[in-house]
Amino acid sequence: MRNKDPRNKEESTAARYSRLIAELRAGVFEGSGQTAPALRRAAATGEAALADPWSSYTAKIRDEPWDVTDSDIEHLKAAGHSEDEIFEMTVAAAVGVSLEALDAGLRALRDDA
Repeated sequence: MRNKDPRNKEESTAARYSRLIAELRAGVFEGSGQTAPALRRAAATGEAALADPWSSYTAKIRDEPWDVTDSDIEHLKAAGHSEDEIFEMTVAAAVGVSLEALDAGLRALRDDA
C-alpha cells in the first residue's frame, strides 16, 4: 500500500525541481554576461544599493511589472546601457521576485504539513 501522506509528494516535488532551480539561480545570478553578477543579484533582491536608473527600473520590474513602458527602456538606453544589459537586469529582477514567491510557497507548504 502506498503512503498517502501529502508531505511525501511535496518533498519529492521539491527534490525533483531543486536541481533545476539551483541551475536557474546559477545561470541568472552567477553566469557570464554584460552585467556583473553582483548587479544581477542586487536587481533580484533589491537589498543592495543600485545606482539609478537601475534601482528604480528593477524595483518596477519586481513590484509593478505591468507599469514598465517603452520610455523606461529608452531612459536606460539614454543613460548608456545596452539592450543586452537591460535584458539581463530585467531577467534578474523578474527571476528574483519569482524565486521569492516560490520560496514563500514552499515554506507555506512545509508549515501546513
